[in-house]
Amino acid sequence: MTSQYVYGTLVCTDNTEIPLSASLTDAAAAANVTTDTAFTITAQNVGDYAPGKTVKAAIVTSKTFIGFAYVIRQGTVAAVLPIGSRTAGGSGDGCGSLPLPTPLTLQPGDKVLAYVDA
Repeated sequence: MTSQYVYGTLVCTDNTEIPLSASLTDAAAAANVTTDTAFTITAQNVGDYAPGKTVKAAIVTSKTFIGFAYVIRQGTVAAVLPIGSRTAGGSGDGCGSLPLPTPLTLQPGDKVLAYVDA
Protein backbone atom coordinates (compact mmCIF):
# COMPACT_ATOMS: atom_id res chain seq x y z
CA MET A 1 0.00 0.00 0.00
CA THR A 2 1.24 3.43 -0.93
CA SER A 3 -0.03 6.97 -0.69
CA GLN A 4 -1.53 8.54 -3.79
CA TYR A 5 -2.01 12.27 -4.12
CA VAL A 6 -5.42 13.36 -5.33
CA TYR A 7 -6.03 16.84 -6.69
CA GLY A 8 -9.10 18.43 -8.15
CA THR A 9 -11.26 21.44 -8.71
CA LEU A 10 -14.96 22.10 -8.38
CA VAL A 11 -16.13 24.99 -10.58
CA CYS A 12 -19.18 26.91 -9.37
CA THR A 13 -21.81 28.75 -11.42
CA ASP A 14 -20.33 32.11 -10.33
CA ASN A 15 -16.99 30.86 -11.80
CA THR A 16 -15.29 30.54 -8.42
CA GLU A 17 -13.25 27.37 -7.98
CA ILE A 18 -12.95 25.09 -4.96
CA PRO A 19 -9.47 23.52 -4.95
CA LEU A 20 -9.19 19.93 -3.69
CA SER A 21 -6.18 17.99 -2.41
CA ALA A 22 -5.55 14.87 -0.32
CA SER A 23 -3.08 12.08 0.23
CA LEU A 24 -5.02 8.80 0.14
CA THR A 25 -3.89 5.24 0.83
CA ASP A 26 -4.37 3.10 -2.25
CA ALA A 27 -6.54 0.00 -2.23
CA ALA A 28 -8.36 1.24 0.85
CA ALA A 29 -12.01 2.22 0.98
CA ALA A 30 -13.09 5.51 -0.57
CA ALA A 31 -11.62 8.36 1.45
CA ASN A 32 -12.36 12.02 2.06
CA VAL A 33 -10.84 14.63 -0.27
CA THR A 34 -10.83 18.05 1.37
CA THR A 35 -10.03 21.57 0.21
CA ASP A 36 -6.40 22.29 -0.68
CA THR A 37 -4.66 23.99 2.26
CA ALA A 38 -2.34 25.87 -0.10
CA PHE A 39 -5.38 27.98 -1.03
CA THR A 40 -7.92 27.60 1.80
CA ILE A 41 -5.59 27.67 4.88
CA THR A 42 -7.43 24.77 6.58
CA ALA A 43 -8.63 21.50 5.08
CA GLN A 44 -12.43 21.49 5.01
CA ASN A 45 -15.20 19.43 3.49
CA VAL A 46 -16.58 21.12 0.37
CA GLY A 47 -20.04 21.64 1.85
CA ASP A 48 -18.60 23.38 4.90
CA TYR A 49 -16.21 25.48 2.80
CA ALA A 50 -18.79 26.78 0.32
CA PRO A 51 -22.37 26.11 1.50
CA GLY A 52 -24.95 27.38 -0.98
CA LYS A 53 -22.55 27.47 -3.95
CA THR A 54 -23.70 25.54 -7.02
CA VAL A 55 -21.11 23.30 -8.68
CA LYS A 56 -21.40 23.15 -12.49
CA ALA A 57 -18.14 21.37 -13.43
CA ALA A 58 -15.33 19.40 -11.81
CA ILE A 59 -12.25 17.23 -12.25
CA VAL A 60 -10.57 14.93 -9.71
CA THR A 61 -7.23 13.38 -10.66
CA SER A 62 -4.68 10.93 -9.30
CA LYS A 63 -1.25 10.10 -10.68
CA THR A 64 -1.76 6.40 -11.29
CA PHE A 65 -5.29 5.03 -10.89
CA ILE A 66 -8.46 6.65 -9.67
CA GLY A 67 -11.55 4.47 -9.65
CA PHE A 68 -14.23 7.01 -8.82
CA ALA A 69 -15.00 10.28 -7.08
CA TYR A 70 -18.31 11.58 -5.85
CA VAL A 71 -20.04 14.02 -3.51
CA ILE A 72 -21.79 12.29 -0.63
CA ARG A 73 -24.63 13.94 1.26
CA GLN A 74 -26.08 12.33 4.39
CA GLY A 75 -24.97 8.87 3.23
CA THR A 76 -26.32 9.23 -0.31
CA VAL A 77 -24.38 9.95 -3.50
CA ALA A 78 -25.40 13.46 -4.53
CA ALA A 79 -23.19 13.70 -7.64
CA VAL A 80 -20.61 11.59 -9.45
CA LEU A 81 -17.55 13.66 -10.40
CA PRO A 82 -15.42 13.42 -13.56
CA ILE A 83 -12.03 11.74 -12.95
CA GLY A 84 -8.71 11.55 -14.76
CA SER A 85 -5.17 10.19 -14.56
CA ARG A 86 -2.14 12.51 -14.41
CA THR A 87 0.29 9.99 -15.93
CA ALA A 88 1.91 10.85 -19.25
CA GLY A 89 -0.83 10.91 -21.84
CA GLY A 90 -3.47 10.22 -19.21
CA SER A 91 -6.97 11.63 -19.44
CA GLY A 92 -6.30 14.17 -16.67
CA ASP A 93 -3.25 15.65 -18.38
CA GLY A 94 -4.50 19.14 -19.16
CA CYS A 95 -8.12 18.22 -19.88
CA GLY A 96 -9.49 20.69 -17.34
CA SER A 97 -12.86 20.53 -15.62
CA LEU A 98 -15.77 18.73 -17.22
CA PRO A 99 -19.44 19.69 -16.79
CA LEU A 100 -21.67 17.82 -14.36
CA PRO A 101 -24.87 16.35 -15.83
CA THR A 102 -26.86 18.32 -13.26
CA PRO A 103 -25.53 21.26 -11.21
CA LEU A 104 -25.23 20.51 -7.48
CA THR A 105 -25.87 23.09 -4.76
CA LEU A 106 -23.56 22.33 -1.83
CA GLN A 107 -24.94 21.90 1.67
CA PRO A 108 -23.06 21.86 4.98
CA GLY A 109 -21.66 18.38 5.56
CA ASP A 110 -21.23 17.49 1.87
CA LYS A 111 -17.99 15.57 1.27
CA VAL A 112 -15.96 14.53 -1.77
CA LEU A 113 -14.89 10.87 -1.58
CA ALA A 114 -12.47 9.16 -3.95
CA TYR A 115 -10.98 5.70 -4.45
CA VAL A 116 -7.40 5.31 -5.66
CA ASP A 117 -5.02 2.40 -6.35
CA ALA A 118 -1.41 2.04 -7.44
